[in-house]
Amino acid sequence: MWLGPLATNDSFGKGRKMRRLRLALAAGAVALVPVLAAAATAGTSSHGFKTSQHAMLVPATAPQPGAPAGVTTEALLTVGDTVHGYRFEAIPDGISVLPRNDRVDLFVNHETSTVPFPYLPAATAEAHSQNDFDNSQVSLLSLNAKTAGVLSGKLAITSAENFQRFCSNFLATKAHGFDRPTFFTNEEGIDWVKRTGRAWPPPVAADPIFETTDAAQQIGVVVAYDVRSGEHKPIYGMGRHNHENSVAVPGYGYPVVLSGDDPFVSNPAQSQLYLYKAQGASAVMHDEGDLFAFVADPTSDGKRVDSYYDFPVNSTMSISGRFVRVPDFADDPNLSIAHGLKKNGTDVTSRDFTPTSGYTPAFGPPPTVGWQTSPFLPLHGIDGPQWVLEQWGDRLTDHGNPTPVFQFVRVEDIAVDKRHGQNTVVYIADSGRGSASTSGNAFASTNGRIWKMVLDRHDPNRVVSLSILVEGDNAGLKQLTEIHQPDNIDTTAHGSLMVTEDPGSGQQFPAAGSTDPNTTAARLWQVDLGSHNPAVPDSVTKRVVAVVDQSADEKETDKDPPDAGAPPSPAFLISPGNLGSWESTGVIDTSAIFGPGTFLVNVQAHTLAIEWGPSDINTVASNDPLPDFQLKREGGQLLLLRVPGA
Repeated sequence: MWLGPLATNDSFGKGRKMRRLRLALAAGAVALVPVLAAAATAGTSSHGFKTSQHAMLVPATAPQPGAPAGVTTEALLTVGDTVHGYRFEAIPDGISVLPRNDRVDLFVNHETSTVPFPYLPAATAEAHSQNDFDNSQVSLLSLNAKTAGVLSGKLAITSAENFQRFCSNFLATKAHGFDRPTFFTNEEGIDWVKRTGRAWPPPVAADPIFETTDAAQQIGVVVAYDVRSGEHKPIYGMGRHNHENSVAVPGYGYPVVLSGDDPFVSNPAQSQLYLYKAQGASAVMHDEGDLFAFVADPTSDGKRVDSYYDFPVNSTMSISGRFVRVPDFADDPNLSIAHGLKKNGTDVTSRDFTPTSGYTPAFGPPPTVGWQTSPFLPLHGIDGPQWVLEQWGDRLTDHGNPTPVFQFVRVEDIAVDKRHGQNTVVYIADSGRGSASTSGNAFASTNGRIWKMVLDRHDPNRVVSLSILVEGDNAGLKQLTEIHQPDNIDTTAHGSLMVTEDPGSGQQFPAAGSTDPNTTAARLWQVDLGSHNPAVPDSVTKRVVAVVDQSADEKETDKDPPDAGAPPSPAFLISPGNLGSWESTGVIDTSAIFGPGTFLVNVQAHTLAIEWGPSDINTVASNDPLPDFQLKREGGQLLLLRVPGA
């Protein structure tokens, strides 16, 4: 069956009545949460609260590359701190800011999840499998605009709503074609959960249904939040996949939102870039937009460029491309690949795409190698909307010729160039594999890349160019001069690109006693966009401005459980953590609020636990009477960073 056109001038209006009917069946209840942060409670200092804990991010010093003078960091809020009844929760991630006269409101994601990550039912001790107390949440903080002190806080999205693994976020405004401020947050994952009641574990049926019962739904949605009313809900048509972030591109007069797929399995390359556009903020909230996937054009000599590995190391190649519409209910009234839904509101699986239903060849079930697998036996790949979206993209053709969706390795964050006249230039952080092995690819993806994409000024579906801005694969692992797995990014009007690191295990060092001259914790980089010469490989000037400080590990705030011995793979270390096991994340430019060269940034202190608690879940009889995991509230911190000249 026809799986979608390659046209780039699709209208906004196709099948709206049908789409609204289908979505009404699936969208569920809409929560209303007052959005304006409360005024400081009586007795609160007008300057606001600041944490007493040591800063978990410090200015870089030699031998870090660059290590400029004048950089400062100030800790504002540490996980566990309370401000008049509000408690700063675990795993702080993406940050969005909204100035309000003498204060600034912050939306801060918490990447918590009651889905175990990883899930090790055969672990020999509870602490070997660690999991969060709560589902994902979003904090709404109010800060003094002069001192950056915290005046108040509340939860804008609560654990009770059963969302999982909120990563980066973005606040779209009038400049982005939204007639009212609209906040986007995203689930990074493809596990199955129940959206009401206890989220995990979902009901598990026999082969071939497994988790895909009517009582459960696959995560991986974008949640849109109307800042004025507090109304928020999933926007299914923005795609069902491992969303890291959804970033609006300004200048088109209507919403144009880019999002990336951050898969947990990075070989083979299977991460895509998507675009969603709609007529306005109201159309977004009613999910009346269209989803598109990036497809590269052939090169001038007719070669296909389909993946990360088609760009050789240190390549100066530039390709063009276009965003192709993903089929939805306007194309098939029974199901939507874009929404990941059937007309009855339940999730699609590969079993819905057969010759009988008009799809030839049929979509096969997901594999157990090279795809995310379920924690429930027998071993099987996780079926559902993401697998369907992946299959559609891999099978895409143009006039009978294979034209698959372009495969990055792991798209993390996206940032728009804030320099004057550069609003159609976007940067894409691809964290790569973090491996010294080629694993069957043309070369090893060691450190990842930052891509530069230029959109057509008049038609966002047209990609003028895609090229490599920062090349991380021209050196091996554990090199001080390379960015280790780029994560969150943001730009400034002065031409800086700020890059946080989330180093994989291959980039980490022993907590103590390492003699490797490249020993380092996770860092935060400044890339000079003005130094880029497209004719010279990896030409940009970059320097480390700050480094994560893991010294709180094993100190008085670290509440580790009794020693459980070496954990089985792939369990995380309990403590002390390797240098690099904590990550810098969520960086955002605040120059217009706290002055030039200022940024808010989070640290995720993965091996620092401020609280432990027993779980009552046991899903594997052979593990009786031991619960499958122990609950953990891990540390983290919100900081203000100052980088002169950024």
